[in-house]
Amino acid sequence: MKLAIVGNGKIVTECLFALQDVPEIEVVSIWGRPTSLDRTKSLADDYGIMEVYTDYEKMLTETNADTVYIGIINSLHYDYAKLALIAGKNVIVEKPFTATAEQAKDLASIALDHHLFIFEAMTVFHNETYEKIKETVPWLGRIRMVQCNFSQYSSRYQKYKDGFPAPAFQLESYGGALMDINVYNINFVVGLFGQPEDVLYVANKGYNGIDVSGTLILVYKDFIAELVACKDSDSESFIIVQGEEGYFKVPDSANSLRGLDIFIGHGENIAKEEFRPKEIHHRMVQEFKDFVKAIETDDYEAVNASLSHSISVCDILERAAESAGLRYGE
Repeated sequence: MKLAIVGNGKIVTECLFALQDVPEIEVVSIWGRPTSLDRTKSLADDYGIMEVYTDYEKMLTETNADTVYIGIINSLHYDYAKLALIAGKNVIVEKPFTATAEQAKDLASIALDHHLFIFEAMTVFHNETYEKIKETVPWLGRIRMVQCNFSQYSSRYQKYKDGFPAPAFQLESYGGALMDINVYNINFVVGLFGQPEDVLYVANKGYNGIDVSGTLILVYKDFIAELVACKDSDSESFIIVQGEEGYFKVPDSANSLRGLDIFIGHGENIAKEEFRPKEIHHRMVQEFKDFVKAIETDDYEAVNASLSHSISVCDILERAAESAGLRYGE
């Protein structure tokens, strides 16, 4: 894979670090805004990227990259992904996939019509622990309760409180706790249990109406899932899935999944199993390896499944935002 990078923020820095352990990918170009050219050049120098652009459409025209990775603010995912697809490039776009389900469907339609690949970069599904979790769920019997907590005091929160909100704390940029980090919890739960019957989001809102933290309730036929995400405070992040025959706990956030504790039975008859995946260079490594494999093997079953899932998640995000009165784009 020859890859063009779009963006120069924190997630792009993580991506470039992770790609050092993915020899199947060559990063050939990087794009950044003219106002951040120095930072873009610095990343290019650090990682041996030969082509630096500030004009996105020019990059799409000139680069020999076959795939574009989009790691910019949430509100721009759709526009930049669409331009890349129209230019004949495969696309890997950071979470959340798009701002709306209709946008997600549009990208899916363009990609499938032109036999191009488009993936959402969601580390949840490229993880040994997640594979073990899928094996474990049937052991738990009838599921009765799911709890996910992803709390991480944002490095940008103090600046936000001082009156200088970064895009991650702006409604016009589709920032906030729901879009930025609860999206991992949503992907985790929907990946295991499918689309919920009902959605309710209750948010703690900041002075500009953004959700700095909140609780999302997904209602299923047999259980409810409580999904907590906080950018304004810290706590232990965890996942617990409870069934009538046992439960499991992930002592970590949904984007990392660095272990799993399984408890089957009741009372004194509980059998416990611990699962710890092998250590990896970075949590993003495996997803990029999987993207390369899917494209090289022309695995359209994988891309269709991925797109169907991303559309479902975008639908939940829309319904959640509406229930909490979050007015994105304003």
